[in-house]
This record gives sequence, structure tokens and C-alpha cells, in this order.
Amino acid sequence: MINNYVIPYLGDMPLRSVRTKTVDDFYDYLMDEAEPVANLGRPKREKIAPSVIRDIHKVMRCAFNKAIKWDYISKNPFDNATVPEYTERERDALTPEQLHKILDYTDRPEDYTLYMMHCAIQLGFACCLRGGEIGAIQWERYDRQEHVILIDRVIDRVKKDLIGKLNKMKVYYEFPTLYPGTRTVIVLKQPKTKGSVRNVYVPDTVAKKLSVLRELQNKLHEELGDDGYIDYGLMICQENGRPAMTEYLNKTFKEILRQINDPTINIDNVVFHSIRHTSATVKLKLSQGDLKSVQGDGGWSSSAMLTKRYAHIVDGDRRHLADQMETAFYQAAPSSISTDSPADAAMQQAALQYLIAHPELIAEALAKTQAAAG
Repeated sequence: MINNYVIPYLGDMPLRSVRTKTVDDFYDYLMDEAEPVANLGRPKREKIAPSVIRDIHKVMRCAFNKAIKWDYISKNPFDNATVPEYTERERDALTPEQLHKILDYTDRPEDYTLYMMHCAIQLGFACCLRGGEIGAIQWERYDRQEHVILIDRVIDRVKKDLIGKLNKMKVYYEFPTLYPGTRTVIVLKQPKTKGSVRNVYVPDTVAKKLSVLRELQNKLHEELGDDGYIDYGLMICQENGRPAMTEYLNKTFKEILRQINDPTINIDNVVFHSIRHTSATVKLKLSQGDLKSVQGDGGWSSSAMLTKRYAHIVDGDRRHLADQMETAFYQAAPSSISTDSPADAAMQQAALQYLIAHPELIAEALAKTQAAAG
């Protein structure tokens, strides 16, 4: 982004001459005049997307904050700049019924790719894992007795010239490249945040599926030999043992959805990561709104991130919760509200956590009460 967009426009300017007006003019130029740089394998856009400009803004704001720390400048011109409006696209979450249909279709050990995806989907749902975390799981980090997986690394593709230069990116392993002259390499590296390092607990049904997958991989290794199957110890991998990157999981997942041809699933708005949405939704319901437990299970940095990303999925339950608050609190006599029952206490705790995350529900309930009184 810096090479393609920032340097051609701002590269020759002294730091002290960059003002907020300069930044606003820069963003106007990117929106109206600049020509987008096409990515390999993707169609070229006519205009630079607002999301790209927002990413540029994040990078440059951080860079100028560092300039302030080093006493090069006294004020960050990017702080008050006007960034183009951008609404993040919301992905559909799969319903439990849709997910069951996908799992039933892929539960075929005679087809390795389908069954590997079956296990990947099971892990994504049962353990609330990201694609990069699923692809990085190694059998040695799976306790088969306790059914616990240690998530302490992710699989990613990085530029070769960056390895060793970024002090926040510890690389555990570099996979051999298949083609000479490539500028990137697939690596196992540490997660971006400390909160992402965690133990995840595997249900018994999923543990049995993983045992079958391991047998299939051992059989492939025997049949193909060391030349045809390279065993990197990866739990979720391709038929030749090579890593299954997030883009591979997503592409294969889309192909499976096309084969199923379920009219209730909008394939264009569903990706492999949608399974994580479904997992978060189900776990929020099962835990009666225990945000901290679900946050720890999914490796979110904060419960606010969890509610921001996934709480919109349970709007129906929140509406029902507001109605329950109206009936149990506002319309009931104070003496009729009991807190002695553990079940009632759990429900009150769930309600409290939802209200903390969504204070607008209180306003809705109060408005209904005032309307009824009027």
C-alpha cells in the first residue's frame, strides 16, 4: 500500500509539511483520480475501494504516531482526517440445520478431501477456530486422552524478505516452496495476540472423527511413500500432506456448497469463516450469554469484539430478552422477583451481560412501559 499509493503522492513531502488538509486531499485523490493497482488473479477495479483507503489510513496513522514519539513532529495529521465511509460486509451465519446438512454430505471417509473438510468444519464449529488456526494444528499438539488441542500458532503466507525482520512475528517453521523464484513462503508462526493462544476442548464425537482422519493419513503415507506424501504432522492437510491454507479451505468449502445446492444457502455470502459465526452464535445461546467463556473459547481479545462481530446474529433472542425484561421486571411486582434459584440467577446474569453490551434494550423497555402507562 505504501509503495503503490502513498509514496507516489506524499513520498517527497517533508514530514512537517503534511497537514490534515494534505491528508484529506490525498484521500480525495485516491477516491477520484488514482488508478487501482491490480492484484494477481483478481479483476482490476475502476476505483480504489474505500476499504483500501481505510487500511492506508491505519498504516499511516501508526507511522506518524511513531514520528511523534521520535520528536520528528508534534501532531499527527492523520488523527482528524476525513476517512471515506465504509460499511464492512456482513457474512451470513449458517443455521444449525444447514450445518448438519453439510456435515452429513462430507462425512465420507472413502473420499479423503471431503472427509478432511468434514473434520475441518467440525473443528471450526466445535472449537470456534479460525481457518489459519485449523491449518496450523499438528497432531503432537493434540492430547488424545483429554481431547484437548493447544492453539499456539497459525499458518500463513509471508514475504520471504520479511522473515526475521518483524520482531512481533516469531516463525516456528517454514514449509519448503514448490516453485523456485517465489517471493512468499508458507510458515507456522505465532498468533497476532496473546489471547489467541489457548487450549480448546474437543467433543467426543469430533475426537472420533479425528481418529478416523489420522488413519486415512497413515494409509495415504503408506500407499504414496515419502515422495508422494510428505508428513508435516498437520492434522488438516491435503492428500499429499501439504498445508491446507485458509484460501484452500474456503475454495473447497465453496465447491462443497455448490455440490449440495441447498437453496437456503447464499453461496456468495457464505465463506469458511461463517462456521465460526455459527459456533459463536450457538455457544452464546448454550451458555445463556456467558460472554467471557465464549470469548476465551474463540480467542477474541475482548468480549466487546465478540459482541461487535457476532451479537447481531442473535437479534431475535435479544428481542425476546427485552420482552422477558418487560414481563419479569417492569410489569411484575417487586416481591414476585426471586433470586434464590440458580437457574434464575443464571438468567439474570445473562440478561445483565446482554444489557451491558446493548444498553439500547433498556431504552426500548422503558419506552414500552411509558407507552402503556400513557
